Amino acid sequence: MFKPMYKFAQFSILLLIIALAVSSCNKKEGAGDDKKNTASDFVKNDAGGQKVTLKMVPKAGDKFHYKMTAKTFSTENSPSTANLDITSEQTMTYYYTQEVSEISASGYITFKMKYDSIVIVEKAMSKDSTLQQTYSSNVKDSVSSKLDFVQYNALAGQEFKFRISPKGEIAEVIELEQIHDKIFKALGDTLSADDKSKIKESMGSDALKSIIQNQFQKFPETDVYKDSTWNFTNETTLSVFPIKNILSYKLIDVKADKTTQITIEATLGIEFIQKEAKQMGMTIKLQNEEAGGKGTVVFDLSRGCVVRKETNTNINMDLKLSAKGQTANSKQTLKTNLLVELL
Repeated sequence: MFKPMYKFAQFSILLLIIALAVSSCNKKEGAGDDKKNTASDFVKNDAGGQKVTLKMVPKAGDKFHYKMTAKTFSTENSPSTANLDITSEQTMTYYYTQEVSEISASGYITFKMKYDSIVIVEKAMSKDSTLQQTYSSNVKDSVSSKLDFVQYNALAGQEFKFRISPKGEIAEVIELEQIHDKIFKALGDTLSADDKSKIKESMGSDALKSIIQNQFQKFPETDVYKDSTWNFTNETTLSVFPIKNILSYKLIDVKADKTTQITIEATLGIEFIQKEAKQMGMTIKLQNEEAGGKGTVVFDLSRGCVVRKETNTNINMDLKLSAKGQTANSKQTLKTNLLVELL
């Protein structure tokens, strides 16, 4: 008999697969350097056309407020669901603040960051029933006390820092000790040294680094002409399969008014590096797949932040499951929408 072996890990898939995700910025709060960035700091014209220098140049003391809404919609039909369609929906809404703490001589930016509130609505639906639960970091109830939400309780309201290059690449995440302590306390302070080490790893610098990276737009090292493209690739895992994300960006518009804003068109391609895997004595073979996504980014060069960004992805997989001489089929789908808004 086949046992449940495959689910879409909605939160991690969303953050690791949609590497198109970026941040938005609010009206400036706090006083930094009074020098204003002008269009000539970023945009030049030559024989090749309109050439743009892409970089982050916020000012020390600037404070930005963000809202990010991440929605996922998944379906599964497999032996683990009695060959019935099971649908899951999840909406995660984050309000958070990022403040420019320091800018080094080389242009690296240190941000202070805090998740002001986190709200998660989860719904599971089958032919005969619907189950729903809502988590809010601002409401202490039976749902918020569940182990599933311990990490969110620890993050909410707790300040930490990260450093990012002027090209939008996260260098490190630091000052996480109080977040770890909150998790330890929530679990009763009965953890072994090994357990604590695993928690620090799962909620450590590298883990948060990959999550926060998705809130920013990475830029190429060289200047970019309008209507030209650049690419980034990275490797991760989708369920049990190693994949390569191919991120393609195109500069489609440049506007210089009160500030200099650019519009970027983004495309996500997904390549499966391997199409067969083994898990718990079961062979899982990918029979057919369709995966990709698109997005649009509006970035304010003068202020050093994204104004608005929206991405959508669609993943469909047909699987063949084999174990102990038995075979069965499984269908998996995942749709995501990520919206980052200026408040």
